[in-house]
Amino acid sequence: MAVTNLAVLENRKRKKRRRIRKAILFLLMTAIIGMGVYYVYVDYSLESFNVTGNTTYMDSEVIEAVKKEDFVPNTLVMVAENLIFGQTYLPFIEKVSMSCEEPHILHIKVKEKLRAGVFQYMDKYYYFNEKGVAMESRKTLFPGVPIVTGVNFREVMPEEQIKVDGDYFDTIVDITKKISTYKLDISEIHFEGENDITLVSGNFSIYLGGKEYLNGKMSKIPAVLESLTGKYTEGTIDMSLYTDEKKIITYRKK
Repeated sequence: MAVTNLAVLENRKRKKRRRIRKAILFLLMTAIIGMGVYYVYVDYSLESFNVTGNTTYMDSEVIEAVKKEDFVPNTLVMVAENLIFGQTYLPFIEKVSMSCEEPHILHIKVKEKLRAGVFQYMDKYYYFNEKGVAMESRKTLFPGVPIVTGVNFREVMPEEQIKVDGDYFDTIVDITKKISTYKLDISEIHFEGENDITLVSGNFSIYLGGKEYLNGKMSKIPAVLESLTGKYTEGTIDMSLYTDEKKIITYRKK
């Protein structure tokens, strides 16, 4: 009987020792995690930003937008959030990449989207995407984004497709992409009708006529402008008779 009681007591002591070891292990793990969290919080506290890749958005605009959405003042946390959620923050940003080579500096690399064009309505400029949706409005006109004129529209509402009289957006987007491809300095796309288009580059007007053979016409513009620059300061380049078979281009002094 005494042997049995001794075994029971020994078993209870073993269980107690296990509970104590588990409690100590739990406290140690909690302390380690706490130290890790403290280390991450203190050693990776966000003190400054470094923004690159932005061409139209200012650094301050990007930083302000980042601070508005799921912001935590810690570089590691922000990098992790960016990897998981892939926020873009602003309407014409396609991708944002974050890194923290220096613990207290959040590096933000921006890849911007192409703005298809801009309409002036009342006292603001409304920038739209390739679907004709007004993505943002400003009181300033970005260089490199052609203003579209001659198109009648009924209203402009933010984040809605601009209601225009006619089918213009496919042509506008096609022209805008080719402006980017051929690195053209075009400030205005003017329509007298859906198939009556003029581009403005500096003091030169480039009359495309219809949208047919558009790629061929646009590809020739850089060479034509280069040949005229230095000899003339203004005038009209007429490409309305241009076809793939007959590459007719004329120039008329203003």
